[in-house]
Amino acid sequence: MRKLIALAIAFFFLFGCASSTLIKSNPPGAKLYLNGQDLGETPYTYSDRAAAGTMRTVTLKKEGYKDFNGTIKREQLSVGALIGGIFLLIPFIWILEYPPQYNFEMEKIQ
Repeated sequence: MRKLIALAIAFFFLFGCASSTLIKSNPPGAKLYLNGQDLGETPYTYSDRAAAGTMRTVTLKKEGYKDFNGTIKREQLSVGALIGGIFLLIPFIWILEYPPQYNFEMEKIQ
């Protein structure tokens, strides 16, 4: 029984806790920085294994547009983590996940 519990916990730590979201901008092709790290251009699919409630700072830059600053956060209930948490408790750490996508509107410089 202990081996089964250990295997289930390892499964959740390795596979069950990831969440991803699509980060989009209008206009597309903006340079994307997440917590100051250059990730490329939008649209961009971001994924991590962070705990529930984790918030990341988003900065978008594009020539001819004002820099945009915003956030993404794990805010939607994960049914899989909820069910797993009922049996093992540990998955409650990942009970929230990112929404499917974020759309950020950039303001054009006049």
